[in-house]
Amino acid sequence: MDAHANLILAASVEFLRKPNPEKEDLSNGVPRQDHIQRLFFLPLENFLVNEQLPTKQEGRVHRPVLDRVWQWIGRDVLTADVNSLVKLVQQKTVSEERMESLVKSLRRRSVEAIGDVLHSIERSDKERRRLGMEVGGERGIADLKDINKIFAAEGWLMPFLSAFPDSLDDERLKNGSGVLKMVEKASERFPDHISVVAAALLDRADTPSSLCSFASRLARTDDPRAISSSPFAPFVEVVLSEAERLNVLAHDHRNNNPDPVAFSQALSDYHSLVRGVELDMDLSQARGWQTRMSDTKKDISGIVTSELQNALGAVRRSMRIPGFGDNGKLEIDTKAIDEAVRALRVVVMVRNASQTFAVNDIGERTRQTVEQTLEIVTRGLIGDLHKTEGKQREAQLAAVDVSIMLSEIYFGGDYAQQLRRRRQNAIGAENAEAGSLRPTVVKGVRKPAVPLPARR
Repeated sequence: MDAHANLILAASVEFLRKPNPEKEDLSNGVPRQDHIQRLFFLPLENFLVNEQLPTKQEGRVHRPVLDRVWQWIGRDVLTADVNSLVKLVQQKTVSEERMESLVKSLRRRSVEAIGDVLHSIERSDKERRRLGMEVGGERGIADLKDINKIFAAEGWLMPFLSAFPDSLDDERLKNGSGVLKMVEKASERFPDHISVVAAALLDRADTPSSLCSFASRLARTDDPRAISSSPFAPFVEVVLSEAERLNVLAHDHRNNNPDPVAFSQALSDYHSLVRGVELDMDLSQARGWQTRMSDTKKDISGIVTSELQNALGAVRRSMRIPGFGDNGKLEIDTKAIDEAVRALRVVVMVRNASQTFAVNDIGERTRQTVEQTLEIVTRGLIGDLHKTEGKQREAQLAAVDVSIMLSEIYFGGDYAQQLRRRRQNAIGAENAEAGSLRPTVVKGVRKPAVPLPARR
């Protein structure tokens, strides 16, 4: 309904069509310093996660720790080297290629310097506490160890990873021999880096849960207990860390992200991961792994239950007929609409994933009440359109459009199209088609209990 929607969309399309977006201006000091930091940590791209995992997973580095590590290196570890590099690259005569070479040289020198510090904290609690204050406690120290391990392995690790395709499908991981042989050779030559390799493959796997089958192939056994005690256990552990990450992400989206789709997408990704793991591996045979997975399922079940409990109220609030403000414009409650969209997407998703989230009873009750509410309220809003005119009709139409949008999320596109034809007929649209209006039958969803007036 925004009068400027077409203008915004046209500008967005033109922006997306630009083949070469303008590069960041690196001519002044601060951007070039930031660019140096990004280049310095470039080998970590496949290993970074934005979420603080409840269990530290070797090979997965918390992205926010990078700023603290960079400041620490520049102040306490390689002060002269960093200051010299910053001054040099601020000169406009330094090319991008030269800058990359200088940063790579700094990264190589940092490996030994950081290694010395990490060695010293094993002998001195005082030094350990001091380092923890700089990089974020024990978790920060663990991330620093991962960073240094990846930097130290850069000479063979980066070429090794570049030999893999950017996307690893199920077939490659579950049946293919190419990736398997490469990982087997790497594990023989660099056994201390299996966790790092596992984290890198997780980043590229189309279906992260397929790494469980991959671990079974590497260990040459289907017994989860045997796999858990093998050198290839990190391939399963990194999958469990991804389940934990998605759990954290779902909480974050629900509490902080205004995008109504983000929360349900995180839940959907979590369900796909858990379902894949449970199909490929019986975690009950490996108690530690089962406990980690059970903890995430219990936690995520709680927020799904809360969302289902609020779903009916959110749907009802979103379909209220809006009023007008002092300026004469409609006051659309976008927050209520977003909450309803989020809740409905969760209801639809849980419909086919109730076992994952352990919400069978409340899921069924919520579906029944939501279906009835959507059908009855939508019928009433459309049926009253012919009684309205002027601003009252504008408000009524706004409520109708919201109800149709919500119905499309729940019942599907065919049903929503029928509703739109009924809406047009109710306001006197020409060439309205006659017929009956019934929702499309969707697997797992019953037809509305109260049929709409006979219009097609």
